Amino acid sequence: MEEDGEDASSHKPPLAIILNDNFHSLATLKLQLGLIPFSEAMVESWSDNGEGQTAGPTSGASSVRSSHPSHAPDSKRPRLEPSRSVSGQGPTPSTSAESAAIRFFNVPELLSLVLRHFDYERTELIVLSSVSKRMRANVLPRLVETLSVPLTKAKDAGIYLESEPGLASHVRYLRLWDDVGRHYWNLRPLPDERIPMQYRNQVSPIQPKDMWEQLRNLLSLLHTNTNAKYGQMPMIDLSIGLSSIGHLHTHVDQNPGFFAKLVALRLVDDFRPSEQLERPHKPGTTGKQVNHSVHGLLEKNANDLEGFIQMVCKVQDEVGSTTFRFFGITASASDFGSFDRVRFLPCLSQEVLIPLAKRIRHLSIVLDQVSGLDVLAYRSLLAPEWPQIQTFDIRIDWEQQVWNETLEKTTLSFCQRHPTLTRAGVEIHERGDPYWRNSTLPQLTACSLKINDLDYDARKANLEFLLRYNNIQELTLAEDQVHEDGELMSSHEPLRKSLRFLRAGPYAVRHFLGRNTRLRHVQVMGDEEAEPDYDDSEDGYNDEGPTRWSIFPDGRSYSSITCIDYIFNMLSIDHVFDNIVSILCPTQLPNLKELSIYVWDGCCEDVRDSSHLSALLIKQLFEQLDGCAELRAVRVGCDGVDDLPSDDKLNEMVQVLPPRLEYLTWHVPFKPTTHHYRVVRTGPLGRAAEGVGTTRPTRTRAPSQKAVQAQAQVKARTKLNTAKPELEDRKSRTARLEKLPNSFRPKVEKGTGLWEDLDDQRRCTTLFDHTGDKPVLRYAWR
Repeated sequence: MEEDGEDASSHKPPLAIILNDNFHSLATLKLQLGLIPFSEAMVESWSDNGEGQTAGPTSGASSVRSSHPSHAPDSKRPRLEPSRSVSGQGPTPSTSAESAAIRFFNVPELLSLVLRHFDYERTELIVLSSVSKRMRANVLPRLVETLSVPLTKAKDAGIYLESEPGLASHVRYLRLWDDVGRHYWNLRPLPDERIPMQYRNQVSPIQPKDMWEQLRNLLSLLHTNTNAKYGQMPMIDLSIGLSSIGHLHTHVDQNPGFFAKLVALRLVDDFRPSEQLERPHKPGTTGKQVNHSVHGLLEKNANDLEGFIQMVCKVQDEVGSTTFRFFGITASASDFGSFDRVRFLPCLSQEVLIPLAKRIRHLSIVLDQVSGLDVLAYRSLLAPEWPQIQTFDIRIDWEQQVWNETLEKTTLSFCQRHPTLTRAGVEIHERGDPYWRNSTLPQLTACSLKINDLDYDARKANLEFLLRYNNIQELTLAEDQVHEDGELMSSHEPLRKSLRFLRAGPYAVRHFLGRNTRLRHVQVMGDEEAEPDYDDSEDGYNDEGPTRWSIFPDGRSYSSITCIDYIFNMLSIDHVFDNIVSILCPTQLPNLKELSIYVWDGCCEDVRDSSHLSALLIKQLFEQLDGCAELRAVRVGCDGVDDLPSDDKLNEMVQVLPPRLEYLTWHVPFKPTTHHYRVVRTGPLGRAAEGVGTTRPTRTRAPSQKAVQAQAQVKARTKLNTAKPELEDRKSRTARLEKLPNSFRPKVEKGTGLWEDLDDQRRCTTLFDHTGDKPVLRYAWR
């Protein structure tokens, strides 16, 4: 039946307009869309010479997560309109000549469904021009909503955003990070000297001569609302080398909107003696001259930092902004190369610290090694009251005893004065009686207890501290433990009931599991051979063979665990992968969704293993994990390996994948990029196209002539393939790995604008958050 010039299809339900014979369900539609050819994100392939590209057919480097169902553009922001040639003058009635795509776009609910699916897998991967210019016009604003930009690529980001009118106004969450500073941070002296310098000596990013000018231009472009005094800027999370803070301040001083929207300031140690000190290696230069030069550099950096912080606080006070909430410092060793750097921590005046402390909710200080002057700066930093502080992390990676007492007393005083703390990540490698044993933090839900002492009384104090809390959900312990440690910790019943995340050595993990603690996420630090605890081995569980590295005290099933994160320091990667089933015991983990493995593997060679060997390791691992029916994500990290080969070569070698695997992460420490892969599955799509295993929401109809012909073709192909088993083997493959862009990993919490801390190994090694009732993709956080 036709009416007013419309064909019969216009009277079908909206979904039926596009669900033709090849789209029997919305799930199938999503599978079809998910198989659109992918390409590298434009921003991720910016050239090293700083020259950018226009938006073209690909999109920008945004970090996209699952989003709210409506996803309507903000009414206060300009809408990105498709060109007149594409969209016409406005909505037009459906006609027989109108394409299904246009009808689709005229149904907002359908468009929203597809865009949400795109968000799940990174929309910018799609070559949008091959889909529809109209689709591209709708998707681009979503792509740039969350944008991560290295400072050396500010020009490219500006060119990209200017390529579409109004596109810059849709950027809502911006991460600016100093890629040059990160490079020099990776070259710092390390407490663990086993890692060869050639593994870390990567080529420095090319810094354009006009980089700061280009950054100022980018921020001006984002300052879109010229009617308001401070404009409309995205929330900004800034990670920058300490020596660059002065340059940044100079070039953004005239853009108060930048300061008003700053969410986080993360300072990175980018110390480089050959460039920053006066004649450090010139013959005849004395140690006194070098130290004088170091002091001069530190004073300059501290003065630049004070000026920057003062401007942030002043502007945010003027506009009533409360966005600035994170302050962090990440520093390396004072013993730097052939001379003593004396100190790193900037000593800020109380005039600057007091207004800073009033607004900060998250404070993080990570040091490799401290000096006496660093301790003085630390005491000065913690002296004010921080009335809104919620999380406090202090980590010192090198064990030293010279300044521990002062550090401990300062830290204890700070914690006792701030009962608002919900997370106390204190890791200072204490010796003797824990300095915080008598402190009380009534709102504490996460803490670290770094006790390395062999004294039983000192270890027992761990338990005394935990006995005062009934809601500890995340707990980090020292890794070199014995059975008695785990027995003490796990004896507190309220802790066993509330604990969801445990980072500890294998002994502690065994005892918590043995006492029925329903852990969700377990990080196993260390690979000691867990000798049998005869007091708890009455069930006769055998600790012989590779199972001696297992965390399970018995042969029971542990259904609550959805993530296992192993850190192996002594076993080789070959041994781990050969015995992963015995070590992991997947039959005892029926709900395992994510597995992370880090192996140190010696690092004794001058060069890393080849990409070919890396692919062989993945092949071996996946063949071992083929029986893990619920596994969705795998992460592998190793110091001695190289990046994986191209997708084609990788898929030639890796033929077996766990049945429900969705993501693979390949991490090589000190490499500039961690690579992520998604799993593309084609089997269900083929069955849907052939009408097998699908259902229709409408009443059953007789098969059409096309369907009969299709079935006949399927039968003919089946007979042909039966006669050619080798060809059948190749065609029967239903899954392959496909590399995701570099921007896939970073994530932002939309409620605060804070990006994840990629240096916090307690939280950044997994794609899913496992502390809730069920695993949730972290980039889906709202």
